[in-house]
Amino acid sequence: MKTLLLTTTILSCLLGSLISSPAQAAELDTYGGFTDIKGEKTGFFHTEKIENRWWLVTPEGNAFWGIGMAHPVTDFMRGAITFSYGGDQEAWLRGSIQRMRDLGYNCVWSGPYCPERMREGFVDRELAEKVFAESAIPYAFPIPLIKHNVELKPGEKQPDVFSDEYIRYVNDLISKYVPKLKDNPWIMGYYYGFGSFDREMGWINSTIERIDSPGRGRLLAVLEKRYKGKIESFNDVYRTKHRSFDELKKSGSLVYPEWMRMLKMGYAKMPKQAGSQAMFDDAQALLGEIIEQVYRLGHDAIRKHDRNHMIFGAYVKQATLNMDMWQRVDPYIDVIAPQHVSEIFPIGKVLSALEKPALISDQPFGNVYPLHLIEKGGTPGPVPEHVDRLVLYDILANRISQDPDYIGVDFCSCLFDQSHVNKAYDRGQPGFFSIDGEPRPHLCRTVQSLNSQMLENVQAPPNDEAAEALDAKFHETLARYRQVVQDRQAFLKKNPAITYP
Repeated sequence: MKTLLLTTTILSCLLGSLISSPAQAAELDTYGGFTDIKGEKTGFFHTEKIENRWWLVTPEGNAFWGIGMAHPVTDFMRGAITFSYGGDQEAWLRGSIQRMRDLGYNCVWSGPYCPERMREGFVDRELAEKVFAESAIPYAFPIPLIKHNVELKPGEKQPDVFSDEYIRYVNDLISKYVPKLKDNPWIMGYYYGFGSFDREMGWINSTIERIDSPGRGRLLAVLEKRYKGKIESFNDVYRTKHRSFDELKKSGSLVYPEWMRMLKMGYAKMPKQAGSQAMFDDAQALLGEIIEQVYRLGHDAIRKHDRNHMIFGAYVKQATLNMDMWQRVDPYIDVIAPQHVSEIFPIGKVLSALEKPALISDQPFGNVYPLHLIEKGGTPGPVPEHVDRLVLYDILANRISQDPDYIGVDFCSCLFDQSHVNKAYDRGQPGFFSIDGEPRPHLCRTVQSLNSQMLENVQAPPNDEAAEALDAKFHETLARYRQVVQDRQAFLKKNPAITYP
């Protein structure tokens, strides 16, 4: 604990020089809500629209706006646990919560741990649950109904969500956690994991390829209905020669290509080949069937035990769900939870249609990687330098907090540096602190200041024009940074011996 007290003292001194803001001076309730902005007192967190702005409302009935860090507790914090806390996980967990508070994060949307970054089995989950339950900080709780694609082992596929086996899994998992959490006022709600339904074409294809399975039968029945039982029309679109839908169901194969996912993300165009649009629309209908099943099962099982806490559903990629899918899951969620501010699929039209608020559930603001990792590629969300992360954080903090439809934001960040021995986003994501607990002063000071600024913004009248202008500025700035990194990557491939001066 000596190390914890020392680093906390250093951090407090580091951040204490900042001028106190109106947000810091505002009177807050037990949970961090503004006592001068009143909602209904229910004893649990819930959402309300108060004077044209959506809010979380604390159990005491006061308006709250949640600022979180998406990945503070993961298996990839092994270095920090070892070197900053001498291997003491409890000290690390309690210290991490204090560090988040010092940086101006007032809740933990990812909860006691981030499911898709717990693949090593290193963090003691029961200890993490215990520490969070004792720490008097608002948090969401993960109920991982489906695995992120990075969690799948070689050869493993996503489950048939229509099977009896999966239904039992959902009920057993929720029965394990929810009854003991249902009366905890510090829990804001439940979520089903990060990046859920990513690589969605794989979900559809693996479901259809299981001969005689409930999922295959369900999805092929949807296709038969869409084509009004006319196999000829289906064959024209898919360029197949099935004699009937019964034959297709019995032994036929069907594969939806990856370009469909890339199209949704804005990285591809619709092929000119006849039938492409119809196939794409079919795929979205089938994905909607899968997603609605998961959301319905989760909602119904949770509500058997807990009628009070909110349900956030999955923290999904910005383009995974289209309008039809959001409308299908509307009865089963209390908040829309896209991961990013997106220009490909702006979430505003969904919020208007569903009359629900949004949580930005995993907002990236850039990562800085060593040159050899940039050269190899596969480094998600890279930006040129650490100062560029602050530029994006600045734009995003003001853009999101000036939008009255958002109840909070969860920034894609880690407290401590991650190693780069793993692939995908596990590789080298930089934190606010080194594994030795040493802070990045410029990052800590700036983020603490901007987190305070967000709480000032939400207390002022909404500014739609400012939010729209900042949205455009964010996407323009991000595009410029991506181009710089792409230019560096191309140069390094030609000049692999280059290192930093």
